[in-house]
Amino acid sequence: MSIFGSLQMAGNTLQAMQIGLHVVGNNIANANTPGYVRERAIFTPAPVQKIGNLTLGLGVEVAGIEQVIDKFLETRLRDAGSDLASAEVQEKVFNDLQAIIGELTDVDISSALTQFFNGIENVTSAPENVGIRDLVVKDGVSLTQRINSLDRRIKGVHADLSSRVQSIATEINTLTEEIRKLNLQIVTIEGGGTTGSDAGGLRSQRSVALTKLANLVDIKATEGETGVVNISLNGELLVFDGTSRKVESVGVEEDGVNTTRVRFVDNKSHLQVGGGELHGVYEARDNVLGSFLESFDNFAASLAFEFNKLYSQGQGIEGFTEVTSTARVDDPDVALNKAGLDFTPVNGSLQVLIRNRKDDVTKTHDIRIDLNGLDGNDTTLRSLAAELDAIEGLSARVDLDNRLVLESETNDIDFSFGIENPSDESGTLAALGINTFFTGSTARELNVNSQLRDGSGAGAKFAASTQGINEGSQNAIRLVALYDESLTTLDGSSIRGLYDTIINETTQGATISSAVADGFRVFAGTLEASSQAVSGVNIDEEAIDMILLQQTYQASARYISTLAQLLDTLINL
Repeated sequence: MSIFGSLQMAGNTLQAMQIGLHVVGNNIANANTPGYVRERAIFTPAPVQKIGNLTLGLGVEVAGIEQVIDKFLETRLRDAGSDLASAEVQEKVFNDLQAIIGELTDVDISSALTQFFNGIENVTSAPENVGIRDLVVKDGVSLTQRINSLDRRIKGVHADLSSRVQSIATEINTLTEEIRKLNLQIVTIEGGGTTGSDAGGLRSQRSVALTKLANLVDIKATEGETGVVNISLNGELLVFDGTSRKVESVGVEEDGVNTTRVRFVDNKSHLQVGGGELHGVYEARDNVLGSFLESFDNFAASLAFEFNKLYSQGQGIEGFTEVTSTARVDDPDVALNKAGLDFTPVNGSLQVLIRNRKDDVTKTHDIRIDLNGLDGNDTTLRSLAAELDAIEGLSARVDLDNRLVLESETNDIDFSFGIENPSDESGTLAALGINTFFTGSTARELNVNSQLRDGSGAGAKFAASTQGINEGSQNAIRLVALYDESLTTLDGSSIRGLYDTIINETTQGATISSAVADGFRVFAGTLEASSQAVSGVNIDEEAIDMILLQQTYQASARYISTLAQLLDTLINL
């Protein structure tokens, strides 16, 4: 090998070391860049030169620059990120739900329930005291307001989650388009895998975008030989070669409930997700909050109907001179149990008490409620009105809103309901909302009957008696017992037990979701640490590599100096 050949070999070494130092410097510069993947120069022996029978090497060259990455580990890390994102959404919603419920505080529903029923118990001790009855009504209003407020606030969280679905759809489109463009740039720079070098910065950007996308939905990413990453979601392609598919959020009705889903724009099929934030939002909104709201509505409806069934069979200190049912039927000529009432009456009877206040004489009238489905003569609202209207001293009619209106025919007459136990075995009074305490059949609608709520001294109508108007407190005693009484209509539960079950299920769900999220956090953290050990920049290691490259560079420079001296000697001969 000539001196000039040796100089070329030394020059190759200097160039290779310069490239290596540049790679090290780039790694150090990006040590704190999120998502950056460490790079390394691939040094290989340069082609050999044959001189006679000798084969001499020509030094070193850089075959390429590649990322230091464990692709299998990165796939596992993205999968773990999808699971964690879903779990953390559910954990947060459970925590928010518990905070809104506010159990063990001064404004929780359990406290309001206890105060309400304690107030009724006070009525049993002094049934003649209108002030105590007024306090019961106020406690009832406070209870319903807390129920309304809780329902409203939880539905607010529900609506926020639906809004998040819309923004997730936008983010998916942004990320898939970014990945599509990066795919094209990577293929161009890497020459479809023929250059031997990675488009490091672009690949790091794509890796970050893939991680963000995996945190939204549980994608599967597959890299081809050309460097293109194809992305699928449960068998549906999101990104393929140079194309990406768009998604959109859309309102849909599921089981009678309006909700928001994400679907593909082209074929209108919904995204089937099993992980990622979108999955967590679906689970939190539809199952966590959806189940709570359903149970809460059931509690409110049970409280209203079970309480009203007993309450409507009692009498207050004063009777009624006019009352309009709070519930309306769809058709006044259809049997009551098929007329669209929120609460369904059954076959039985009820009692109406007509009192002549002038001579203080009360007459009891039994009204048969025929709902056995036989003979085609089941009781309708119109037939019930006709039967009630036939009672002396009482006027009954169906108004234009399909509500039952009852009125005293003279100023000397007032009326009430029930005296036997039970006096309305059909539940018709409670179903129609006549002589009831609560109105509404959902947590949003629950309220206290305006006849009790409005006006000074309206509590005098609080139905504490069962022996007649202003006669004792037997009905109040029955109402107090209802709080803890096991009811067959509630599968053996009580009013308090029904609400306690909701709270216990929420607490258990929160505990489980927190444990699941903690488990995924630990697992994802372990994988992240492993990934950083492989792909992250370690300043100390880079410093060692830099020293080695520097020493090689300096040795090559001295070698060139030696060759220069030899060349001078040769020239001066």
